[in-house]
Parts: sequence; C-alpha cells; structure tokens
Amino acid sequence: MGSGLVLFTYITAHLVNHALGLISLNTAEEALGYAEDVWDSVPGTVLLYGAFAVHFLLALWSIYERRTFRLPPAELLRIVLGFTLPLILINHFAHTRLAYEVFGQQTDYTSVISNLWAADSQGMQLGLLAPGWVHGCLGLHFAFSRRPWYRQSRFVLFAVALLLPVFSAVGFITMGRELSTNAAAAAAAQDFLGPAHAAERAGIARWHNGLLLGYFALIGTALGARAVRNFLEHSSRRLISISYPGRAVRVPRGWSVLEASRAFHLPHASMCGGRARCSTCRVQVTAGEDSCPPAASDEQATLDRIHAASDVRLACQLRPTGDIAVVPLVRTALPVYRPPAQASHAERDIVLMYCDFLNRERLAREALAQDLLHLLTLYGDALGNAIRSAGGAIGSIGPEGIFAVFGLDRDRPRAARLALSAAAAIARAISDVDHRLGESRKLRVVVSIHAGHAAIGEIGSNDVPAVIAVGEAVEVAGELRKAAAARAAAFAISEPVTAAAGIEPAGGEKIVLAAHGTPIAAMLSSAPPALPASRVGLTEGRAKLQRLWSG
Repeated sequence: MGSGLVLFTYITAHLVNHALGLISLNTAEEALGYAEDVWDSVPGTVLLYGAFAVHFLLALWSIYERRTFRLPPAELLRIVLGFTLPLILINHFAHTRLAYEVFGQQTDYTSVISNLWAADSQGMQLGLLAPGWVHGCLGLHFAFSRRPWYRQSRFVLFAVALLLPVFSAVGFITMGRELSTNAAAAAAAQDFLGPAHAAERAGIARWHNGLLLGYFALIGTALGARAVRNFLEHSSRRLISISYPGRAVRVPRGWSVLEASRAFHLPHASMCGGRARCSTCRVQVTAGEDSCPPAASDEQATLDRIHAASDVRLACQLRPTGDIAVVPLVRTALPVYRPPAQASHAERDIVLMYCDFLNRERLAREALAQDLLHLLTLYGDALGNAIRSAGGAIGSIGPEGIFAVFGLDRDRPRAARLALSAAAAIARAISDVDHRLGESRKLRVVVSIHAGHAAIGEIGSNDVPAVIAVGEAVEVAGELRKAAAARAAAFAISEPVTAAAGIEPAGGEKIVLAAHGTPIAAMLSSAPPALPASRVGLTEGRAKLQRLWSG
C-alpha cells in the first residue's frame, strides 16, 4: 500500500503538470521545476525508485503465490494493468533521468515535448500513462471503498479519476502545438534527431531495451517458478479435501479456501480481493481444525474487529494443511427462510411480529459496510432461529428488520402463545449476541406483536417469494411499532395478543392506540410478558411435534 501510494502520487503529479499546459507552457515549466526539486533530490530519488522496487517485487511474489487466475474481472484488469507500470517508469527513466545524468540532455518540457513531437511518438507517451493511472485508481477503490468517507466522496473521486487524464492529454497536446510553431524549439528537436546526436540516441535506446529485457525476464522467471510449483503441488500426495455444504473438492496443499472456491466455480463472496480487509469471505470451520494454521496478524485483526467466533476464519487467508470442512457465512444465493404459506391470499386471524433494527443507520455511518453486514447476519440468524423454533413463519429478513407470521395453520390462542414464546427466545438471543459483541456494537432491536385480521399473500416471481400481509392488523401493528420506537421500548405487545394467550401482563407502560378509530391497548416494556410454566411447556411441545411432523 505504501509503495503503491508513492507511485500513484508520482503519476498524479505528472498528470497535473501536463494539465497545466492548458494555461500556458510557462506555467507547466514552472510547475515542472518544483516537481524536479522533489523527485530529483536524494530523498525523492530514494523514495520513488525504492517504492518502484518494493512494489514490483511484491507484485512478482503475489503472481507466484496466486494459485488461480479465476478472479473477478475488475481484479484481473487491475493486475494486468499493474504490469504496465514498469513500462512507464523504464521509459521515463531512460529518456529523462538517464538522458540527463549520462548524456547531459535537458529534461524540461520544451526539450522533451519538442523531441517527442518531432519523432511523432507523443501518442505512445500519453498512452503509457493511462494503464498506470487506471491500475492505481482500481487499487485505491478496492482498498478504501468500504470506508464511509470514500462512499460519501465517491462521485467527486470518480470525476477526478475520469477528467484528470483528459485534461492532462489536452494540456500535453496544447504544449506540443505551441512548441511546433516555436522555430528555436523545432530546430533543437531536429538537431537532436540528426546525425550529431546519433550516439546519444543509440545509448539511450540500449539502456531502454536492456531494462525492458530485464523486466520481461523477471516476469518470465516468476511465471516459470509458479508453473513448476503448481506442477509439484498437483501430485496426488499433496492433495487435500475441502468440503463445502453439498460438495467436496480436491486441491493441492497450500491453496487458500477462497482460491479453491474460485477454481471450482463455487459461489463465494469476496469484496477486497483477498487482502483480509472486508471479512465477507469468512467461513466456519466445522471439521479439521487441527489442519488450519493459526491466523496471521492481518487476518486476526479483521476477525477481532468483527468479534468472530473461534471457529470462524477468512477464506482468503486460510491455507489448510489437511482435510477440512467449511461453511461460507455470507450467503451468495437466496436462502429459504420459511416454509411456503399454506393459506396464500386468504383472509384470516393471524399474529404479526416485527423485529425492527432501529440504529442500523448510525452503525452504518460508524462501521465498515462488511462489519455491519456481519452484525446484521448475527442478529438475523439468532432472531430467525428463535422465531422458527417457536413455530413462526418468517416472511422476510432484511437490513431494516424481520417480519414473521404466527397462525398460518393454528388458531389465534395457540398462535399468540407461540409468538410470546418466540419473544422470550428473542430476548435471550439478543442478550447472547450483545454479550458477545460488547456495548459499543449493539444493534437496537424493537419487537412488536399484534393479533388481528389480515390478508396473507406472496409477492415476487422467484423461487422464494416474500410474504406480505395487508389489512387492519398491519395498520395497527404499524402504529404499535412507531409508539415502541418513540418510547425506546424493547417489546410492544398489543392487548389482543395477551388476551388470546390468556395472560394478564404486569409491569411496563400501558398505552392506547387509536388506529382506524378503534382504541386498542398495548403494553411497552423492556422484556416480554412471561407465559405460565405449563403453557410454555405445552407450546414448546407442540412446536417440536409440528417440526417433526413437517420433516
């Protein structure tokens, strides 16, 4: 990252300097003088060429280490364009720094642009800057796209990335046209291209070609070493098994789990390009923990940031030494959250439950998007399991919250008791997740439950359409949710629910909702009302029998 930022700063300074040619040649020359004071100094020279050496060697190592090039198109484009960056620096070094140090050539705009224009190679010079600029922009996007400040500034940054090369090219052409009418500059350019300077031009060409040959030789060495390594790794004695839900693959020892997924076209989320930054590729190791090397510092820092469990690893960093079984934790295909509704598009008495995530927007501003996704996944899984275990049908799960229905195949009293049993299980699940994540990362969840008459249907044409409810009960539940959010209550239970369940709630704040002109009482509290022990056991037993009966 450090070496890349230095090189990107160097390219940006060049583009800005060229763009100043739109003002005048003298303005660009003056800015170039300041740039030369920085880059031609001893610290600037060490910084620039040291960054190039470090970046290039790390790029070669990453090519050698990579087991497969089955990558997202943008990531593959970034890698390909990155290997054009040395072409820029080699060409620049040969025709500016080397020409100045060895042959005493001037490196100001007047001399360089005049020579390029006279040699009709100005297009090549401009073209060489574009791949390095795009490579740098893609690298910055992959590195910082999850940061809040980047998301807020993305349109401005995109405008800069798009327009700066355009202004640079137009400025360069403007200076070239201005110099083409300058008799002295044209004469100097023609003199440099004449026989008197043939030896200097040949010397610069030899250096340029020699550096290019060395560069391509290093790339060939890295690719050749990678081919030998891959051949040795694919021997049967070094193959291991990675088991996914529903499929197992055999890969050489040393491959990462993410590389195995990509090599066998298995869906696997990954947003940062395999750099242990985003955590979206995380997996749960269900077998073979002894074959998993300890997490390195980068991986461990990301796992600590999201408070991951001890059996959770990043697939991009986990390189198992033996057979393992993993489960990707970020879903890339639509999961089945519920059984199909048994009374689609029918009006009936049901119990509605809404679990609203109230502080999601605040957490989105303060946390990385992938961290918030992990947080929502933890709460969604915990609350979803509590609802399903109590016999409820989940209609939808999203970043705003969870919607569930009780009573699709039961009468209202049983549905009400199941909903209250689910509320108690949700309270325990929230407590467990909060304890695991810590005070600063809690998701504020408000659970609202109401019983009434509504029409239940499905919407959407996919394999798992969403359940929707329409009717008076939904409108009342909406008022109940607003009241709970305004009064910072964790649970809001309407009187029709407690009456159907046969309990008399105690404690909490009692309110009256005026929905559709009919006053409806409700209770707001920090905990759900408790069911009598006998009814709790009966409710849980019925739920278990129902799950066994449905297979």
